[in-house]
Amino acid sequence: MRTTAVPDVHEHVRTFPRHIRIAPTARQFVQEAAAGHPAAEDATLLAAELIANSLAHAADATTVTIAVAVSETFIRVDVGDDGTLGIPHMRPASPDAEDGRGFRLVNQIARRWGFIREPDGSCCWAEIAKQRCEVVRSTPRR
Repeated sequence: MRTTAVPDVHEHVRTFPRHIRIAPTARQFVQEAAAGHPAAEDATLLAAELIANSLAHAADATTVTIAVAVSETFIRVDVGDDGTLGIPHMRPASPDAEDGRGFRLVNQIARRWGFIREPDGSCCWAEIAKQRCEVVRSTPRR
């Protein structure tokens, strides 16, 4: 997990046991941490994708730690686990597939994203810019 040493960034961190039942609580944690920020909705959506990936694919993990860093200009969500098997990657997905689109969604919405592999686990992160949210929301829908 990365830590933030930047002034005016508020960081919220919580660790959960790795179990599918924590998904709604983990999303709510992110939603509450990002509340009021223009990028809160996108941050919650991307966090849900990263959390789901950790729960589905880090089979040897026992915990999932979520860090939400909120500043005036961005939100960064880190989802780390203590699993050491596998490497996060994009998978091909057909239009009617029920899964396989998570990282594509992250790639479309996040300003930057990536993953960090450490000897004791891995962390996927995404950073969502305030400006993107303001531009998208001010564009008329057709």
